[in-house]
Amino acid sequence: MTALLETRGVWQRFGGLVANSDVSISVGRGEIVGLIGPNGAGKSTLFNLIAGVLPPTQGSIWFDGEDVTRMPAAERCQRGVGRTFQVVKSFETMTVVDNVIVGALVRNTVMREARRKAHEVLEFTGLAARAGVLASDLVPAEKRRLEVARALATEPKLLLLDEVLTGLTPTEAQTGVALVRKVRDAGITVLMVEHVMEIVMPLVDRAIVLDLGKVLVEGKPADVVRDPKVISAYLGDRHAQSA
Repeated sequence: MTALLETRGVWQRFGGLVANSDVSISVGRGEIVGLIGPNGAGKSTLFNLIAGVLPPTQGSIWFDGEDVTRMPAAERCQRGVGRTFQVVKSFETMTVVDNVIVGALVRNTVMREARRKAHEVLEFTGLAARAGVLASDLVPAEKRRLEVARALATEPKLLLLDEVLTGLTPTEAQTGVALVRKVRDAGITVLMVEHVMEIVMPLVDRAIVLDLGKVLVEGKPADVVRDPKVISAYLGDRHAQSA
């Protein structure tokens, strides 16, 4: 499988704090990969480096065969990197469809085309009935889906999902899981950050576990959840010894 995304020896330092330490990962085309780990493991920092919010202190990032290490976020979006945010960033005073049009305008400069694309994406994400509603009137689960819809409207090759399933009820989470599978079935590669392992493990093809800024383990979900190092990172050494 050819890699769509690669990070090669990536470090990120903030003064004396090392958020990412020599992180080398790859995501193959058509995969759903889970980037998991306890709070403070460096997941969100790595996501920001991949999305182009900030350049790494050291190392390189490759996307679709191209070195994008110094490329700004807007340009990466043009290349096909779409993302959602952990803290929902919808335009509250705009309608749902207008929020998605903002994403669609990345590829479609003609407003009529952007609007058509936005409605198509709302249909795909199950938000078509809410098109004319103000974003501020959506319930939290719908707001998360709106984030996904706006990112999909940019027509990404890679979709970065930042905790889109966190804080949802079990039913809402299952709907979210179904949507992620649908995204992959549409030919879009998915890299998702989650710390709730029970939700993400049945969904992903491969899991990469970060702890204290380093890659701790990576592999098939069933192997990763049984790894003593992962149990220890999540639950403490006492639990690892009794497991």
